[in-house]
Amino acid sequence: MLALWRDRRVRDILSQVGVGLILVGLTVWFVLNASANLRQAGIASGFDFLGRTSGIEVAFVLTDYTARSSIYDLLVVGVVNTIVVSLLSIVAATLLGFLIGLARLSRHWLIATVAGVYVEIVRNIPLLVFVFFMYGGVLAALPGPRDSFIFFGISALNNRGFTIPVPVDGALMRLALLAVTLSIAAHVVLALVSKKRRDATGQGLPMGVIGAVLLVLFPLGALSFATLMSTWDIPQLRGFNFRGGFVLVPEFVALFLALVTYTAGFIAEIVRGGIASVPKGQLEAARALGLSPMTTLRLVTVPLALRVIVPPMTSQYLNVLKNSSFGAAIAYPEVVSLFMGSALVATGQAVEIIAITLAIYLAIGLAVSAFMNWYNARVALVTR
Repeated sequence: MLALWRDRRVRDILSQVGVGLILVGLTVWFVLNASANLRQAGIASGFDFLGRTSGIEVAFVLTDYTARSSIYDLLVVGVVNTIVVSLLSIVAATLLGFLIGLARLSRHWLIATVAGVYVEIVRNIPLLVFVFFMYGGVLAALPGPRDSFIFFGISALNNRGFTIPVPVDGALMRLALLAVTLSIAAHVVLALVSKKRRDATGQGLPMGVIGAVLLVLFPLGALSFATLMSTWDIPQLRGFNFRGGFVLVPEFVALFLALVTYTAGFIAEIVRGGIASVPKGQLEAARALGLSPMTTLRLVTVPLALRVIVPPMTSQYLNVLKNSSFGAAIAYPEVVSLFMGSALVATGQAVEIIAITLAIYLAIGLAVSAFMNWYNARVALVTR
């Protein structure tokens, strides 16, 4: 027995087994203790409550949920709202952060200074302040419906939200989005084929032309066709408010603007650091080949910087997902506000609701991490 214990592998295995047993024991103790407390409080444990009628009105719904729907449907509303605001914020913050990061490296003193001041201000103010500022300071100061800001005669922005037109029948738009998705997937497949062919023969496919067709021309054509052929519900001012269309409620707009403004400051520093890490020899080689500054940025600087940028960007994207829970402070109906707020008060199933909420954030976060790890492996300088 003593000889086995001297074996390092045996000690490692026994140590891991011991830690695993401790964790299992703590989990069992927690579950039993929670079940006993629930029984004493007269609260039935389990997940049957998900099938009960919700009875909760929600101001911002992207599904077919009504107050007569189940609590499970309420959970779906919260998940969808969380994913939508997080995804849109990630895309917008990435674009804004890249622009600000490039501006920080500009040779123009005023542009670089303004970008630097923006980054320093954003990174030293709590996100909750931005959320309250956007909601109570920016959107609340907008005019009422009668004095709305009208965009192209079809959209209106006022203190009750941003009203946009929607198709009466979304079948064509769904088909167009499906076609765009397939087009993007085809581009990814062809890019992989081109890489393998280039590695084997030294000559790949004309991905510039293929990308212009599959990522620009075809999506624009499909969406334009669906837009022109669909019948649209245009919002109209009737009485004291707009009727028709779809309203992006102030809570959504405020949370979106706060997440984009806040996250862009951190992404800008990541981009600046990534670009600054590109070896000067690579830039000098690009200039020696006669490449223009924009071509050098597109073909040399950004591809090399991505190897440094992508890993910390994963953390920022996960932060956007988690920070979307700040919507509860302004009553935006996301997972925390709807499920851990309204549903918990209505049912009292605290343990189950908290467990489901944690599982949802964990699942979405792991999906984001998996995608970013895959992309990081694609752009890594050294492959295994």
